[in-house]
Amino acid sequence: MSQFAVSQWRRFGFRSSGGVSGMSRVNRLSALIMVAALVLGVVGSAPAQTQKVVEVAISGNANINTDTIRNAVSLKPGDDYTEQAVEKDRGAITALGYFSAVSPHKEDVPGGVKVTYEVTENPRVNEIKILGSEPVTQDKILSLMKTKCGTVLNTTTLNQDVEAIQQYYGEQGYVAYVTEDIGIDPKTGVLTIPILVSRVESVIVTGNRKTRSWALTREMKTQPGKVFNAKTLKEDYIRIYNLDILEEIKPYQISPGSEIGLVKITIPVVEKKTGMVSIGFGYSSRQRLVGQARLAETNFRGRAQGLNLLWQQGTSEAVGGPSSEELGFYEPWIDKRHTSLSVNAYNRILYRFSSGIFGTSTFANDQNYNERHKGGDLTVSRPITEKTRVFLGGKYDDVQTDPSLLSSLNDLVKLVQDGTVWSGSLRLVHNTRDFDLDPGAGSYDGISFEAGSVNAKGFEPVTLRQFPVKGPFQKSSIDIRRYYSKGGPKVTPQDKRTTLAIRLRAGVASGEIPFFEQFFVGGAESLRGYREDRFWGTRMLLATVEIRKPIAQAVSGVVFADYGDAWAGGSQVDVSQLPQTQAFNGFLGVGVGMRVTTPIGHLRLDYGVGSEGGRTHFSMGQAF
Repeated sequence: MSQFAVSQWRRFGFRSSGGVSGMSRVNRLSALIMVAALVLGVVGSAPAQTQKVVEVAISGNANINTDTIRNAVSLKPGDDYTEQAVEKDRGAITALGYFSAVSPHKEDVPGGVKVTYEVTENPRVNEIKILGSEPVTQDKILSLMKTKCGTVLNTTTLNQDVEAIQQYYGEQGYVAYVTEDIGIDPKTGVLTIPILVSRVESVIVTGNRKTRSWALTREMKTQPGKVFNAKTLKEDYIRIYNLDILEEIKPYQISPGSEIGLVKITIPVVEKKTGMVSIGFGYSSRQRLVGQARLAETNFRGRAQGLNLLWQQGTSEAVGGPSSEELGFYEPWIDKRHTSLSVNAYNRILYRFSSGIFGTSTFANDQNYNERHKGGDLTVSRPITEKTRVFLGGKYDDVQTDPSLLSSLNDLVKLVQDGTVWSGSLRLVHNTRDFDLDPGAGSYDGISFEAGSVNAKGFEPVTLRQFPVKGPFQKSSIDIRRYYSKGGPKVTPQDKRTTLAIRLRAGVASGEIPFFEQFFVGGAESLRGYREDRFWGTRMLLATVEIRKPIAQAVSGVVFADYGDAWAGGSQVDVSQLPQTQAFNGFLGVGVGMRVTTPIGHLRLDYGVGSEGGRTHFSMGQAF
């Protein structure tokens, strides 16, 4: 008898005696019943004996190797059987991805239990059908997937495929996902992968008061009905910025459209002041101090059209008087194919060979060489690829040279050539710059060909006898530019970063080339540190390197080096005051400069030193 039973016995006052009365017998019987109950209670409360696993079996698999399944099972013969262990193994088998159902069964056998995992395999994949993947090709989607035809569908692998597909779309700039309708037909084995790629329902521009919304959205590839792409929208921002009519384009906002798979794009903008009316004084490296009246508008009528009216009155004597007039108009879209039109008419004076802002020397015994150009040009351009544009142009120019030069007693008379020029031009430009006005990355490659006819006359020194300069001519040139910055392409024009800019230009001309149609090198726009148009000829080669570094919010510093020459102009236009060469003889100009950002553009001030001394140059915009 256990201690618990004994103690219970004594607790109730039962003790052994020699005589047993009837009541005693009843009491003894009751006590025995109570003791038996207590003993049985103690025995019933003891823990049950643990069963051992005798065998682990796999059933139901037809295509998946049994060992593959066994490797996922942790329960082994000799282990204690527990429901937790069986459930853990069921989850591990399911995680293999090959089975639509896993059912464990327990069977008592001699020595313990037998555990059988009954599996139901997924269908075999006989065909993979991709729906709605455009613009990504079906072949590309299939290449991203590990699931292949001829294998049992693995849902784990399929989930990884779905993630890979959606990740690829995101990396390419799309908003897309695989829908819940993904599945396989158990009868045919056709696995269907439906993809929903978001499309643009609408593009809304906000914040524009003057500018017509369509003048901005027509520059965009992101249009209603088109597939949305964040990279395309980023390029759209660059195209809109290059219109130079907005101060800022804020980050776009995406909101759900009226249906699943449609999105609305909202683009907040801040307009800049694009119209300018000015009357005052200015300075030109060519014309020196000038009075001018200008009406300029780069967003005429809110349509991104350009209009320019300019009148200038110089202080230097010139042929036909010191005044100049110009009228220009630009229409960026004359049809739905983004054909642009530029028209200019002018009656302007062109001063050559000026020495610089602070220079006081003149050319040829206090005489200034200048030309008056009367005429106009018309250019039509159209994109032929995303980054390539073709330009067709025509020009008429009537040139007169200051007749007072004929009275000079030196060979300056050689440069006096008057006449008219008709020409047509073809130019091809491939432009990948981030922002045209102040690039931080990208390239610009231009090649041009011009053919025309000249009807002019020249004068021989001393005798002043006229000789004709008449006939056809051809000119070809290339312009290659590269831009590099550590931060890569700019996100907005306001981004500040140090930029390495490189440019190479070359040209060749043939036929009857009058002096004023030759290539000119020297001055603010080409070879700094030298007079304007210091070198000329029918051949030209010029290389420029600049390092542009921001030094304040609106100020940048520049270190530059220019190297090049123009040559082979012929002895007819070679003067002793500015000697020329008939072969390449490179000239180097190095210096520093400053760029100041203003509402009307970049003001450029450079000081260059060359083999003929130093020159200060002032102009507008970046050098290139």
